[in-house]
Amino acid sequence: MTIIRFIYDNFWREGEIIAQSTEQAQFPAENTQDDCKSLVWQARNGTGTGNGQFVIGATNKYIDFDEGGAELTATLTAATYTGQTLCTEVKTQLDSAGALTYTVTYSESTGKFTIAATGAFTIRWQSGTNTANTAGTPLGFNITANDTGESTYTGDYVSIHTSEAVDCDFGSALEYDFIGILGHNLTSDAVIKIYGADDDAFTVNLVTDTLTHNTNNIFEFLTTARTKRYCRFYVSDPTNPSMYPEIGVIVVGKYFAPNRGFGKYTEGEVDETEMEKSPSMNLFTVQERPKLVNWELPFEGLNATSTATIKLMRLNNGVSKALVFCTDSTSPNSYSYWAHFPELSPTDFETLIYGVWTASLEEVL
Repeated sequence: MTIIRFIYDNFWREGEIIAQSTEQAQFPAENTQDDCKSLVWQARNGTGTGNGQFVIGATNKYIDFDEGGAELTATLTAATYTGQTLCTEVKTQLDSAGALTYTVTYSESTGKFTIAATGAFTIRWQSGTNTANTAGTPLGFNITANDTGESTYTGDYVSIHTSEAVDCDFGSALEYDFIGILGHNLTSDAVIKIYGADDDAFTVNLVTDTLTHNTNNIFEFLTTARTKRYCRFYVSDPTNPSMYPEIGVIVVGKYFAPNRGFGKYTEGEVDETEMEKSPSMNLFTVQERPKLVNWELPFEGLNATSTATIKLMRLNNGVSKALVFCTDSTSPNSYSYWAHFPELSPTDFETLIYGVWTASLEEVL
């Protein structure tokens, strides 16, 4: 087991959200800075929204098709679209390239595109000249086979967006070596990245860290520390069945490892449900609350550096700010927890050199 690590400085929480690709008005990107995992950011979704954004560029702008003769190509204009505006663009380019009249629709409830024409036509997803750069992927079609013999085709997959992003300004260049994504709904097919840069356009000294998917929470120590002022959370999860990506908390911070591990510890549940007794002494619930987990982790033999950092950690976080603590950094997804100090227990000293501290921690939902 590797020594415990605390991530108590969350630069993302203390920074300023300066941009987001899309968001639901009731679930803004600033929610990723709150310590409550159930207070979430959602990408734009629902009636009239087009379910996020669809980015069309050089690698996904072609639709090769035919109307019973030679191959035709519809070339989409590189731009960022909603589901509805992308429909308009696809129709415009199909009508321009072919002789039939096309109708293109997007269902926000199913997340699927439908392409129809006034006669039978073939879409050459698999055999077209531009298969490598086909628009079939963002449109949610299976590009390993052509669609043939019909006048209407509906996408094979949910397609809610090409990508989404949230940008944060830390205010100055700060060193981080830990990333946490808590309370998410991302699928195992999602591409999840953290970009760091020296400018808010993310062009100067750009660095990229790709995160490995994990259900519910993602905790990852970086092999190389980054020192950046600007940070971007990026996700591409176009087949998410919820019709939107959702993130509760983002943690970008620096870890601290005490010089000694903890000894025999206690772990238990806290139930703060309020109960009262009737005049006949029957119990009834006044307000039921979820059970929480708490920990008491005793540390002995802490050196001066560790005791000084623990003091700083108590001062910076108080009892109100949550932090991540990991009891085995070789397997952070299995042994990391989101908690706060319910009380600021002091550090005692065995000698002038070595300190003793019991970390009291309580789960944050």
